[in-house]
Amino acid sequence: MANPLSKIELNWTSIGVSLLFAGYFLGFGLFLPYFPLYLEALSFSPVEIALFVSLPNIIKIVATPVTTSLSDRAGRRRHSLAFYGVICALCFFSLVVLDGYWSIFAVVVIVSICHAPMQPLADAYAFEAVKVYGSDYGFMRSWGSVAFIVATLFGGWYLSVFSPISLQAFTALGFLVAALVALKLPGMPSEKKEHNQQAPWRAPALRNWPIHGFLLAVGLLLGSLAALYSFGSIYWLANGLSDGTVGILWSVGVVAEILVFMKGRVLLERMGPLMLVMVGGASAVLRWMLFPHATDVTLAVIVQLLHGANFGMVHLGMTSYLAEVVEGKYLGTVQGAAQTYIGLILGVAAIGTGWLYTYDPAVTFYAMAVMSVVGMALLALIWKPLQLVPRAA
Repeated sequence: MANPLSKIELNWTSIGVSLLFAGYFLGFGLFLPYFPLYLEALSFSPVEIALFVSLPNIIKIVATPVTTSLSDRAGRRRHSLAFYGVICALCFFSLVVLDGYWSIFAVVVIVSICHAPMQPLADAYAFEAVKVYGSDYGFMRSWGSVAFIVATLFGGWYLSVFSPISLQAFTALGFLVAALVALKLPGMPSEKKEHNQQAPWRAPALRNWPIHGFLLAVGLLLGSLAALYSFGSIYWLANGLSDGTVGILWSVGVVAEILVFMKGRVLLERMGPLMLVMVGGASAVLRWMLFPHATDVTLAVIVQLLHGANFGMVHLGMTSYLAEVVEGKYLGTVQGAAQTYIGLILGVAAIGTGWLYTYDPAVTFYAMAVMSVVGMALLALIWKPLQLVPRAA
């Protein structure tokens, strides 16, 4: 049960977490859609671009479980977030002046290691605030999506005037903001070291096989975003859409995502976390079947509106379900495990999209629809076992 807080204390907690998400997604909103264009500006090939884009997701496989479990055991989520944010900021600042293949490769590896735990640790902190104080996760997370929109709109305008290379400095500023905010967040019960003597990977939830099946299914559904992340902007630009329009299209997707998060409590009450994931999966199938034909603004807007369900519902359903079955002190570890599954599948899929895009761009997106179908089928197979997993106190 949530602890009774004064209105001021509750609002301050919500504001702090909202600012944390906002800072993180300011940086991420400039990195995700526009980093491939930075690589293209350096004359990298489609296969090389796919490799660089896939690196963070491949490195997540090892980096996320290690870094999140260390943070949980040390009881230092806020300090870990600050440290990782500062390192990411320094790395993106360096990309403004670097141009060699191997130097950029090394920086991307460092960024990948430090970026990997930031979202799961932020989600874990936010859901602990939900459990302890009764905060609204959807409301807090929606401000990250608002910041993502601001970032994508700014990035689209910036690239119509300036180089993708200098944009990396603004990406760095977003992560620096997240680091500074993390240091100012209020403490949580999980930060008490005496609560964290047991190894986080011994969390009871991770000994339930349906949890791993669930994370694999979600990994397939969110991993289907690989083609969008690697070649969405490039595909639209190649089909005659302008830089500014591409920025608006990314923002349209996030607006739909915001609406889902703002209505998160209502959706969860009416549908439950698992059904929310399933609906998001069905939307993913439709989205990727339509995407190759979205070469005009109208249809491109439609496929981007589906992002609200494709990503928003799947993410909200996944994080909410895990918060139901995992104790607060293990949330960072289990959210990290989720990112490991997602990162593995995103990484493999991103590499595959490089080859597929070279062969036929349309086939690249159809392959993502197939991945989504497989994810939905797996979720349906383990539906009953997931409902039987014990709920955390």
